[in-house]
Amino acid sequence: MPPRDRTAAAASIRAPREDLCLDFANTLSWRGSAAPTEALHGLPDVLGWLERAGYHGMPAWSAASALPQRHPKRAAHLFADAIALREVIYRCCAVMASGEAATRPDFARLNQALEAAPERHTLVGGTGGYGWAAEGGADPLSAALLLVPVLWSMADLLCRAGDVPLRQCANETCRWLFFDRSKAGTRRWCDMASCGNRAKAQRHYRSRHQGAERLR
Repeated sequence: MPPRDRTAAAASIRAPREDLCLDFANTLSWRGSAAPTEALHGLPDVLGWLERAGYHGMPAWSAASALPQRHPKRAAHLFADAIALREVIYRCCAVMASGEAATRPDFARLNQALEAAPERHTLVGGTGGYGWAAEGGADPLSAALLLVPVLWSMADLLCRAGDVPLRQCANETCRWLFFDRSKAGTRRWCDMASCGNRAKAQRHYRSRHQGAERLR
């Protein structure tokens, strides 16, 4: 009996960028402020984010896109699960940026999601290039299946902990996650034009204010 072709019924999912999990975690910005800015307000926003990242060809994306109109309650549940996974990913990245390990509950939740997600076992090729043959998954409409590229990106990042220059913006109201690609490896701000200049302006203001106080 010839061996079964495992890739025949498997979906092809391209390998994620290493910072894909950071991009997803950063969909909630200004986390340290009194009113953080949320980019995702429902399942259509999650689907739009995946589409812009290039993953709208996944079967899970197509299946989930029909939910908001046909099954709004299930769409809301799927969205809530996706946001819960985003927060787990953010917390894991935040502690990694400080040189610490993920907490046991968050690590267990990631493993639970990865267990429910498809396996990437074989490479497949096509007209659009190569990708992972991914099959399986506990639920065809689960957050783990919908966000599998993000989960793969996060798993790869955890496996490279200590070797990847992961940082968290030093602006206490920002807390954005980023990779430090600077030559010296001492980048502190997610963006010098925004958080970096803002911090400089605040230091300048405090310095002038303190100088004025001493002259009184």
